[in-house]
Amino acid sequence: MVFKTWYFPLCIFLFFQACKPENEPKNDGSTTNYYIPAGMTGHQRMIAILDSIAQAASPEHCYNLNAKKAELILQQIKGLPPEQQPLAKFKYAEQLLYAGKTEAAIVLLEELVQLIGDVLDKDSKIVYDFLAVSYIRLGEVQNCVEQSASQSCIVPIQGNGVYSLKQGPETAVKIYERILKAFPDDLQTRWLMNIAYMNMGRYPTGVPKEYLIPENLFKSKGSLRFENIAPSIGMDIKGVSGGVCMEDFDGDGNLDLLMTAYMLKDPVRFFKNNGDGTFLERTHEANLDGIVSGLNTLHADYDNDGDRDVVILRGGWLAGGTHPNSLLRNNGDGTFTDVTIESGLLSFHPTQAAAWADYDGDGWLDLYIANETRPNYPNHPNELYHNNGMKDGKVTFTNVAKNLGVDFVGFYKGCVWGDLNNDRLPDLYLSCLQGDNKLLVNRGGKFEEIGVKAGVNNPQSSFPCEIFDFNNDGLDDIFVVGYSFDPTQDVGGDYLKELMGKLPDGDWLRLYINKGNESFTDIARNSDMNKLTFGMGNNFGDLDNDGWLDVYLGTGKPDYRALVPNRMFRNVEGKRLEDITMNGFAHLQKGHGIAFGDLDNDGDTDIYEVMGGAYEGDVANNILFENPGTPGNNWVNIELEGKTCNRDAFGSKIAVHTLQKGGTKRTIWMTVNTGGSFGSASLRQEFGLGKAEKIESVEVHWAKPGPEKVVYTDVPLNSFVKISEANPKVEVVQRQQFQFKGKAVK
Repeated sequence: MVFKTWYFPLCIFLFFQACKPENEPKNDGSTTNYYIPAGMTGHQRMIAILDSIAQAASPEHCYNLNAKKAELILQQIKGLPPEQQPLAKFKYAEQLLYAGKTEAAIVLLEELVQLIGDVLDKDSKIVYDFLAVSYIRLGEVQNCVEQSASQSCIVPIQGNGVYSLKQGPETAVKIYERILKAFPDDLQTRWLMNIAYMNMGRYPTGVPKEYLIPENLFKSKGSLRFENIAPSIGMDIKGVSGGVCMEDFDGDGNLDLLMTAYMLKDPVRFFKNNGDGTFLERTHEANLDGIVSGLNTLHADYDNDGDRDVVILRGGWLAGGTHPNSLLRNNGDGTFTDVTIESGLLSFHPTQAAAWADYDGDGWLDLYIANETRPNYPNHPNELYHNNGMKDGKVTFTNVAKNLGVDFVGFYKGCVWGDLNNDRLPDLYLSCLQGDNKLLVNRGGKFEEIGVKAGVNNPQSSFPCEIFDFNNDGLDDIFVVGYSFDPTQDVGGDYLKELMGKLPDGDWLRLYINKGNESFTDIARNSDMNKLTFGMGNNFGDLDNDGWLDVYLGTGKPDYRALVPNRMFRNVEGKRLEDITMNGFAHLQKGHGIAFGDLDNDGDTDIYEVMGGAYEGDVANNILFENPGTPGNNWVNIELEGKTCNRDAFGSKIAVHTLQKGGTKRTIWMTVNTGGSFGSASLRQEFGLGKAEKIESVEVHWAKPGPEKVVYTDVPLNSFVKISEANPKVEVVQRQQFQFKGKAVK
C-alpha cells in the first residue's frame, strides 16, 4: 500500500471546503432562501437562521463535521475495490481522530500498519505519524482535557502537568523511536518525542541522547511567571476554537467574560464576575439561549447608552461560510438581544475579523468587517457600516464600503483601527492571508490605501495584527504576524529549528515602527524578534507594569501534530521583544481569542484565552493566567466616558506624565480600544507606570468631536479613575480587590 504525497494537498482542500446550508443566501446578503416564520422578533429570527444553518450543513462541505464525514467514508468503503480500500480506511481513521473518537482511530490505524507489512518508508510514514499522534491525543484527552490542572500542557511539562495515565505517550514514544531510526533528521518527530517524555515525567533523563532537546532551551527568563488558575476556579471551559470579550457588562465594577465557540451548535456563554473570586454562568439568564457559533467576538457601546454591546463573527475559514454575524444589544439589565436584522447589519459572508471606530467623527461608532474571499469562489467584499445614530429609539447602520472605495475583496484575517498620523482620524490596517496587507489612511471621510508606499504590506501571508504604541513616542506602531497554512509544514520541527537558532524559511513576524511621516520601519528583521510563531489569537497589555506594552500570541494549525507553545513577548523599553514564552505561557494546545484585563482589581492585568482547535474533537480547556504582580512598579487604571465623542471614547489617546524615581520624567501612551484582531480586551486602560513616584498629569486627546486635548491633574498612583469628557475633574472609583477562589457555578 502506498500513501502518496498528494495526500497533503487533499487535506488542505478538505480543510477549506464550504460549510453551506442547503439553501445558501445570495452574496448580496439576501435572506429570501431562508424560511423564517412570520411574527418572530429579530432575535427569534436570528436563532431560527442559525438553527437552519446547523441543521442543513453537510459533512461533504463542512470540514469540521468530522463524525458525519467519517460515517460517509465508512459507507463508501464497502463499495470500493480492494486496492482502494486502504487509503479510504486511512481517511476514515483520520476523520475518527478529528471527531474525537481516538480509540477507534487507533484500532484502525494499527490494522493499517499490519496491512502495510510493518514497512516504514517515505510513503507509509504518514500512517505511523498519525498512529503516534493518535496516542499523543489519547494522552491529552485522558490527562490534560479530562483532568485539567494548572501545569497541564505547559512546556516544560512538570509538576501536576505530568500525566497520571501514561499509555498514550508511552506507546507514541515507541513509534517515534522507530520513525527516527528510519528518518533521523525528522525534527517534527524529535520534538513530539521529547514532549511525550515530558508528559511521562521522564524528561530529560529518559530521552535517548541522540534525540534529546537540551534542557536549557526551555529555561525561563527573569522573575515574571504567570500561573494558569482556570482549573482551580472552574473557568477551564472546554471547547474548540472561539473568541472572548472581557468587560464589565453589568456595570458592577467587575470584568465579566463572554465567549464563543466555532462549531455550528456551540452556545455563546456568559460568565458574571461576582467580585469575590468566583464566576457565575448566566448564559440562560442573559437571553443567549439559541445564539450559537462564532470564531471571534468583540465589544463596544455602539448605541451610546452606557453599557457594552457585542458583535459575533461567523463563517471564518469556510469557503462557502455564508453565515450571519450577530449584533447583541446590551439591555442594561443583565440581558442581551440580537438586533442584527433590525439594525441593518445582516449579511452573509465568511468572517473572522472586524473592528469598531468612529471613522467620520460624528460621535457614533462605525463597524468595519473584513470578509474572506479565496480563488475560484464567489466574492465576499469587505463592509463598512456607518452608524446612523439614534432615531425613533433605535440605532441603524448603512454599508458605505462601496461608496468609499473600501469594499476590498481578499482573504482577510485581521483588521484594526488606529490614528497613525495623529490627525484625530482613525486609520485602518488590514491583514491578508493571500497578498498585500493594506493601510487605509483616513483623509476626512475618504480613505487612501498606502500599504506598499508606507512599507507595511508584508508579510504576504499574514493573520493576527494590532496597533499600539510600542516605543512610547506618541506614535502608534503596527504589529502583524505571518502565517502559513501549508499542510506539508512540520510545525513542531520548525519550532524546534527556532529553539536551536536555525530560523525556518518563511516571512514571519513584523513590527513596524511609525516614523511619523506615514512610513514605517520594520525592526523585527534586525533583532531577535524574527520569530516563527504560527500566531492566531493575539492581544497586548503591560504584564509587569513597567510602562511598556507586551504581546501574547495564541498559536497552532488544524493538524493534530501541530503542538507548539503559545508565545509571550515582553517589551524591553521599546527596543525589542524578549521571548518569555517559557515563563509559564508555553501552552501546547491551540490558542485563539485572547483578552487582557484586571479581573481581580489588584492593579495588574490578567489574561483569559479560549483554547481548542478547528476540528470537532480538538477540544481543550480555556486558560486564565493570573498576574502575580511586580513589586515596586506602580500603576493607574483609567476609564474614559465620552459625551460629544462616542461613549466609550474609542480612539482617544491618553498620555500619563510621570515623575520617576530619581527625578526623571517619563510619558506613557495608550489608545482606547479592545486590543488586537483576535480577542477583545477590557476598555479600561491599564497603565503600568514603572518606578513612578507621582503622576504629574494625564493628557487626554479625545476622539472627535470631543475636545482636542484636555489635561487632568490630581490623579493618584495605584488607583482606578474615571475621566468624563463632561467633567473637568477626575473621579477616583473604588474597586474591591479580591482573590480568586472556588469553582464557577454553571
